[in-house]
Amino acid sequence: MAILIDSFHNGARGPVRYWHRRCGHLVSDHSLEELHEFAASLGLRREWFQMKSIPHYDLTGAAYELALERGATLVSSREIVLRAVRIDGRSGLKRASAATNGAIEA
Repeated sequence: MAILIDSFHNGARGPVRYWHRRCGHLVSDHSLEELHEFAASLGLRREWFQMKSIPHYDLTGAAYELALERGATLVSSREIVLRAVRIDGRSGLKRASAATNGAIEA
């Protein structure tokens, strides 16, 4: 069970104040509840949550650094895709392991 964050350079996308900054996607490999609790501890508002195929919060600047200070694990973007909880609340890693073993996870 972990809170995960990746790292990327934003370039010139989105609002100008976010251009050319280190950014990341904050996700959980356990549950959406865990993700929301951690995000709240960083001062993030719930309306900033992005309910996409991989539910996440976007982080930049001080919030990004604070997430790392408070124990978020820095991983690659690929690791985010493999491990993050999905919209259905299931971990990507659990689904991948079930498919590998030929088992269907309930």
